[in-house]
Amino acid sequence: MSAASAPVIAGSPLRRVLAEISTWVVTQTPVIIHILKLTVAVLLAMGVTLRLDFAKPTTAMLTVVIVMHQRSGLVLAKSFYRFLGTIAGVITSIILAALFTQEPVLFIIAGACWLALCTAGSAVFRNFQSYAFVLAGYTLVIVGLPAALQPDQAFDIAVIRLTEVMIGILSAGVVSDLIFPLRVTETLMAMVRQRFGTFAQHISKASTDPVAAERTMLRFIGEVISFESLRSASIFENTSHPSHSTQLSLLNTAFMTASTTFHTLDLLYGRLQKAGRLPALNAQLEKYRAITSLLNAEPAEAAEKLCDLRKLLPAQLAESRKRVLAEVGDDVNPAALLDFDSATELLLRFTDELQDYARIQASVLSGTYLPEKEILAAFDYVAATDPLVVFFSGLRSAAVFGLTCTFWIISGWPSGVDAVVLGTVFGGLFSAAPSPSRAVKQFVVGALSGALAAFVCAYYLQPFAENFSMLCLSIAPFLMIGAWLSNHPKYAGVGAGMLIFFISYAAIDSMYVFDFLDMVNGIIGGLLGVGVASVMYMIIDPVDSRWVKQRLARALRQKVVRACSRPLPGLLPLFESATRDQLQRFIAIHAMDNEDDREVLAWLLSVLEIGRAVIHLRQDVEATPSLSTEQLGAVQNCVTHISALFNRPDQEKRQAAIDAVLHAISLCKWSVALQAHLHLIRASLLDEKSVLANYAAPAVALTPQKV
Repeated sequence: MSAASAPVIAGSPLRRVLAEISTWVVTQTPVIIHILKLTVAVLLAMGVTLRLDFAKPTTAMLTVVIVMHQRSGLVLAKSFYRFLGTIAGVITSIILAALFTQEPVLFIIAGACWLALCTAGSAVFRNFQSYAFVLAGYTLVIVGLPAALQPDQAFDIAVIRLTEVMIGILSAGVVSDLIFPLRVTETLMAMVRQRFGTFAQHISKASTDPVAAERTMLRFIGEVISFESLRSASIFENTSHPSHSTQLSLLNTAFMTASTTFHTLDLLYGRLQKAGRLPALNAQLEKYRAITSLLNAEPAEAAEKLCDLRKLLPAQLAESRKRVLAEVGDDVNPAALLDFDSATELLLRFTDELQDYARIQASVLSGTYLPEKEILAAFDYVAATDPLVVFFSGLRSAAVFGLTCTFWIISGWPSGVDAVVLGTVFGGLFSAAPSPSRAVKQFVVGALSGALAAFVCAYYLQPFAENFSMLCLSIAPFLMIGAWLSNHPKYAGVGAGMLIFFISYAAIDSMYVFDFLDMVNGIIGGLLGVGVASVMYMIIDPVDSRWVKQRLARALRQKVVRACSRPLPGLLPLFESATRDQLQRFIAIHAMDNEDDREVLAWLLSVLEIGRAVIHLRQDVEATPSLSTEQLGAVQNCVTHISALFNRPDQEKRQAAIDAVLHAISLCKWSVALQAHLHLIRASLLDEKSVLANYAAPAVALTPQKV
């Protein structure tokens, strides 16, 4: 018996090990493929530049490292914008070198201004448009400095650098597109399917827990931002049908709109539960569950069922209202009826938005196209950045360039140019990162590792590389280690630093030359430049300060101010996208665990709820020409007081806004839609868990009088 069972006992651990290995291989296959592709692309760029007898293949190899990505479309997008940024940087470098060759001080001032402008532009724009601005800035030190030192060869230097960049771009593009290509479009379509299912599953379980609602809203914001990033890159893969990208943008807008309405409806149901208005809540939830259950079907079928249900819903909700009145009897509360009517209007709107979301989802998945009128009416996703963040980004890059250039000129150290180049590159490269100071700290660790790897490779391995194949074998292991690190989010900065420093200082040339002192000086210069950039990020990186969080909360409140005054056409998608984008960097690095972070989030939730209600109120007022002058004035006065409250919130303005809303409600009793919007605003202003409750009048304690 023991002999028969021995293979099973011995085989069980082996099977577990094999199963774990199999799982690891499946999950790590994209990473392994990317490591191989990056290594092949870097070696290809090196081979082409050496074949063309360029002095050093470093620029082409670094270009591959910077533009390479797991998804082919992202490589094409990044390469395109890198080319544009390089062209702009080369032209500016030639102009500055021609103007200020004999005037180093003026060259530093002009260069600092150019870098500040480019880095500020990178903070304003998103995705690879941002990268193009960064590259246009630091191309100045790659091309402009050598051109200024050798003005008679300025044009040749510019052409060589541009050619090296193009070789790197083409190498990355060819390898990425031919070897196991992973399309952005495929990733995007998978995300489209998953998001629809996840959203349908989530809204089917309406929660009255405010903490859960906050975390859900944060997740929805992150999904909107990441979807927009991938959509903008997918344009480079699907150029035959430009309207496909527009449909994806419409889908993202539909998701934003539906998720915001869901959040508002969720909060309103929570208020009904807290107020003990269970008959109204139960009647609403009955219809809500009937609506959300339809999303369990395929998107096309769900859209048809939602369309059919929407036609019957007003009558069904009116019947539910009668049942609630009959159940409550003579104890009916006018505020409870307003709550029910507000929830009814929200539910009808939510049904319309879910129908649009399902219809566009079905169109995207099936490959059919929406009507041209709807495509032309689409609005772009709008980015929003605090002007102060833009200013600090530009100031930081200018300071790094100015300090390193001044040190180089005063010291007369030949390797000071390494400090200028690498300090400037990393002064701008991480400016758009959610937390630049953290990224630079990781990069410093990677830079030290890359410098050590460059020495080991140049001193111990490359002397035995007798041909190109041997050279590739000597440097490939270090490239793979750096690529592996850069593929793990926890060590991405370390991997980038290792790759860039290794390629910069390994003795990679057509003829092997190893100068220990020159290498050490170059590495020290590069580390010094990165150190200056790191210090500047620590000094001029206010992303974690309380002051910046207060500015962010104020910027969010300004969205409501604009919602109260801006022209209505296109205002709703502008409000939705700009509000979410305002928190892009903040969400990426904050866990919402401290009071300051939660205050920002509380303002976001209040802004989304009241801002959208104001926009819908203004839209309904514009669509109702029968309003009297008094009624129109009351509604406009209400909007004005809300704008004043969010511009500079205080106790008096909050009370004035509440009074103005109550006055408008009393004058607009004949319009269910207007009353619903006004009551929703009033309920949000009075919500004890809202951030606006901080501006409520303190309760007055009554003391008994002596008789």
